[in-house]
Amino acid sequence: MDAASLVALRVMVGVLVSVSAGRYWAKGWIDSLLLAPRFHFPYPGFEWVPIPGRLGCHLLFAAVFVAGLALASGRATRASAAVAFACFTWLELIDLSYYLNHYYFLSCLLLTFALAPPDADADGRAPRTTLDVVRVQVAVVYVFAGVAKIGGDWLLAGQPLTIWFGRHADWVVLSLPVGGWLADPRVALLASWAGMVFDLCVVPALCWAPTRAVAYLALLAFHGLTGWLFPIGLFPLVMIAAATVFFEPDWPRRWWPARASTPDDAARPAPPHPLATWAHRLAWLSLAAQALLPLRHWLYPGPVNWTEEGGRFAYRVMLVEKGGAVDFRVVDRRSGARWRVDPSEELTVLQAKMMSTQPDMIACYARHLAARLEHERPGAELAVYADAFVALNGRPRARLIDPDFDLTQTQPGLALRPAPWILPAPEFAP
Repeated sequence: MDAASLVALRVMVGVLVSVSAGRYWAKGWIDSLLLAPRFHFPYPGFEWVPIPGRLGCHLLFAAVFVAGLALASGRATRASAAVAFACFTWLELIDLSYYLNHYYFLSCLLLTFALAPPDADADGRAPRTTLDVVRVQVAVVYVFAGVAKIGGDWLLAGQPLTIWFGRHADWVVLSLPVGGWLADPRVALLASWAGMVFDLCVVPALCWAPTRAVAYLALLAFHGLTGWLFPIGLFPLVMIAAATVFFEPDWPRRWWPARASTPDDAARPAPPHPLATWAHRLAWLSLAAQALLPLRHWLYPGPVNWTEEGGRFAYRVMLVEKGGAVDFRVVDRRSGARWRVDPSEELTVLQAKMMSTQPDMIACYARHLAARLEHERPGAELAVYADAFVALNGRPRARLIDPDFDLTQTQPGLALRPAPWILPAPEFAP
């Protein structure tokens, strides 16, 4: 098939990857987010990932920047995508506090590019399976984001959009009281339903030629509005670019004419290289894993928005507004001494905010706190308890963690069983 659409997507993604790395330099985020914190929260199962120093962080961002440009230019596409994937994912794994669904998606997309390079051969063609793999990679985001929105908070209470829209109640755009409309709960409820319908329907609508133009206009409006209302960085641009893969494979040639394939070209398909065949199989295996990860929260009891068990890597986008507060009680079993520790004394504001609503991060910090204090107090045997309170989607605050459970007894790594120390969720009826 014509490779023009894949090449156009490769160029756009490569440029956005480089711009993303450049933004970290321009805004000073390398220092404030990755170098300034004294403690980093590891991803469960990825505790082995080394934390690079100042030079290492800057070199990794430089590698992402250069690899993005190489990807855009088509220079060694597979290697460029692999380097961008490895370095970007390494930076992402430094601290769990900064997890975002669109960072995860970008890592997955770069991995797909490394396994199924969006390149053209000498005749401007590419294997059809490459287009299929990339389309499924993009579709996974919308499908699971839509399925996750099928719930009482989103569809019956219009939460958390009611809270978020209410924060913009004073907005005026072109003399129109936009904020007043956003503050109306009925608008938030309507937007919630529209968001679910959009996520579930946009991929089929993009795949069908008669509805493709309307679907893409809706996609532009959707991502334009979310990018305007919420601080989500380059994610809207990434999804606007990625959605073009559902257009006809030759769509860029209508804007930038080039030599078209002749009937003779189409009649002589090139035999696939064995390595390319295996790489495509690995790409499909990666997609299968990505499709299974969002389902794992069914292995745990309780609402995933409360427990967070199985909530990451699942494209549960824009479903939660949480506010939390946590402090830690430390008990020395030998001396009987007791004291409280405020985590904000060691953590950054963002780290403390994210930890306060995430049970596994609270347990991680409790283990770190015990290890640090035992090092400072030789001979001490410490137990650490948490007083954690969380408000979810406008509900009153409730205890998240069993205050009588010693969190030093928890284990690092992936939790394959439900955590008994996470308390049941408050009433979820909207």
